[in-house]
Amino acid sequence: VIDLMDGNQDLQTLTLSDNFIDEEDEGDFCEAIARHPELSTINLDGCCEGRVFMLCELVRSNLLVDISMGYNDLSFISSDDRQDFINALVSNTSLEKLDLTENDLSDEDAVCLATALIPNSTLKCLCLEGNHRFAIGAEATFGVALTTNNALQQLFLPSGTAYGVSNAQALFDDSSLNSAADSNHTCFVKCYPNNRNEQGDPTGNRQRKIYNILARRHIDMCNVQHFDDIDINLLPEILAAVQRYASTPDPGLFYTENSQVNGLSIIFEIMRKWDKAQQR
Repeated sequence: VIDLMDGNQDLQTLTLSDNFIDEEDEGDFCEAIARHPELSTINLDGCCEGRVFMLCELVRSNLLVDISMGYNDLSFISSDDRQDFINALVSNTSLEKLDLTENDLSDEDAVCLATALIPNSTLKCLCLEGNHRFAIGAEATFGVALTTNNALQQLFLPSGTAYGVSNAQALFDDSSLNSAADSNHTCFVKCYPNNRNEQGDPTGNRQRKIYNILARRHIDMCNVQHFDDIDINLLPEILAAVQRYASTPDPGLFYTENSQVNGLSIIFEIMRKWDKAQQR
């Protein structure tokens, strides 16, 4: 395989799924990959069962855009293995998709991956489906990561993963309009029972969340009393959110009050009292 690779310097995609790579060959194989700067996508599903060396080296190479290493039982054996991977992913600036489907990853491994996401600014898709469902403590680390990471667009978690407050607030902190506007609007989390983001629509996600809060508050006609800490520059987006979503609410955000809310009524309440609220 290495000879074939060296004979094709224009190689861009390499799929070797279900072809076992011996441990003594891993180093040579990684060196061969490094000799191919055009190579961007590699699939090693089921190729190196139980060994994380290859994963760490591929990420550390900082060359590949898409790495698939599913079905390899890659659960990190030691804390050193986990730290090695964190360091590799933190320093990586090329990888956009990492697929670790069905690798028997533990809660500790999940925390490791989530920790590496916090400073990473290039990874767009992380697939962890088919692993053991993560406990709330491990899931919470992803919530922490999503509060600062706006590059990740797709996060596929194992079915049955527990979802706590941290993840929910990262995607939609509904304690105020400011917190809603500052929430993560880019990442779609699969298997999240009340997912807050639609794929590929960060602007729409932001506006839907703003409208959700306005609609709930309007039932008690209490929107304006919350405007003291709202930047006037947010007003156009507030009005745009009302105009866009009042007639077509998104059931995925559980607008239970929408049947009782008229969009024009919200706009009237906002415009009639905004100046007064700003003067207080």
